[in-house]
Amino acid sequence: MIEGVDMRRLSPAAQEDLRLRVVAALESGRVATYGRAAELFGVSERSVGTWWRAFKAAGRPALLATGRESRAG
Repeated sequence: MIEGVDMRRLSPAAQEDLRLRVVAALESGRVATYGRAAELFGVSERSVGTWWRAFKAAGRPALLATGRESRAG
């Protein structure tokens, strides 16, 4: 298990990899719930749900790093 991951501190490639691993675990059935996936990967249950819904709506491309700009502030 990974301790809590601060996604903002990960590179875009590492964020993408984490999203893909979480979704793969759910899709394969190795992980049955958002809560369990969140616990195993050290992310929030809300993030898991967001990634899963994006994947179901648009497929793998929805999880890929996009090169977005940083937030101001």
